[in-house]
Amino acid sequence: MKTTIINSELDLLCQQGRLSSEPIAVLDEQGEVAFINSAMQDVLPDGTLSATTRAALTGSKARRLITLARSDGQDRTSRQLFAIPLEHCRLVTLIEHEDDPRIKRLQAQLEEARKRSMTDALTGVWNRNQFDEFLHIEIPRAERYGQPICLLVLDIDHFKRVNDEHGHSVGDEVLRQVSDLIRQQIRLVDSLFRWGGEEFTVLLPNTSLSAARFIAERLRQAIGQFCFETAGVVTVSIGAAELERGETAEAWFSRADDALYEAKNLGRDQVVCAEANADRLIGGEYGDSPVLMPWKSIYESGHPLIDQQHRELFRMGNRLIAASLDETVGKEDFLRLADELIEHCAQHFSDEENILAEIGYEDLDQHHKAHNGLLTRARKLRNQARTGSVNTRDVIDFLVDKLVKQHMLTADMAFFPQLTKPAAEQN
Repeated sequence: MKTTIINSELDLLCQQGRLSSEPIAVLDEQGEVAFINSAMQDVLPDGTLSATTRAALTGSKARRLITLARSDGQDRTSRQLFAIPLEHCRLVTLIEHEDDPRIKRLQAQLEEARKRSMTDALTGVWNRNQFDEFLHIEIPRAERYGQPICLLVLDIDHFKRVNDEHGHSVGDEVLRQVSDLIRQQIRLVDSLFRWGGEEFTVLLPNTSLSAARFIAERLRQAIGQFCFETAGVVTVSIGAAELERGETAEAWFSRADDALYEAKNLGRDQVVCAEANADRLIGGEYGDSPVLMPWKSIYESGHPLIDQQHRELFRMGNRLIAASLDETVGKEDFLRLADELIEHCAQHFSDEENILAEIGYEDLDQHHKAHNGLLTRARKLRNQARTGSVNTRDVIDFLVDKLVKQHMLTADMAFFPQLTKPAAEQN
């Protein structure tokens, strides 16, 4: 995965060098010349960067600015090589002085090119290169913190027919509208990518397979019910897979992709979840413990997303309890876990209120006020813990006992019966 990221950065810089009229060279991590344009060749002795110059620009004591010498040995004081250090390589250009405006202009061009390289030009969502980079970050994070993570692979059904019958401009508009519909349905913590053609992927951090199925069904229904002006009815097939511990990105994607094609083979316009080994799933339940909070079946509301988020709050609360008892866990790590619990709770409250609004829950306003009060108190307590005015026990008592457990067992359980009522009774 790292090699892919490095090559992507090198490709971006080399492409920028080809397009630029400024003298440009690109040096890789080893200090070798990966690219040099003709404008740079024209001003360099022998048309290349010498080993001595490359070492000066990339070594352990690398300089960003070195004087370019004439071929006759005299200093050319008005012409200097300037190296811009990047994550995996260096971009070298020619300037007149340290405040040369070309430096900022080139850096701005690089930033714009980097943004273009990260997003799909048609839909504006993340592209396939960014998908690889996100996996490089999200998989280790999920395994480190014991959080489930799911992947959706989505394909527009019979998309070739749309292009053939209505033209590619209509097909492009369908792709844009589908990407917009997906973005409207997923959470802020989720990430949408255009994989290629009519295929999209969605990363769902901190999400179990049962919740991913619910989200995927919501996407499928939103797209299937949308009125596409020219194309008419458009449907999608979706494959979902939850990451197993130790699973490679390639194997995880392959399982989700296989589930997608099973959905296609079953008639399209449906969601299929890949089978997983329950013993290898990352977000496993905590066992019985005199300290940790066990999840019980009586806590189930019957709504997949609410139940998944409640279970996750229990997991996060248990991690916070365990961290408070572990002498090797520092204050900053404890507060980071507290922050994650609070922000997950904020997302859950928002999702829960949307669901309650859909069923017409009569005490929604009161429930919303309770949510706001809990979050305000939680964030204030977190800030007090950071300054040392409250201890970890106070944080645990409020976040775990009051924010998570007591609120769910009192205020939340009041609306559980309405979630399972037939639609006619709710109205």
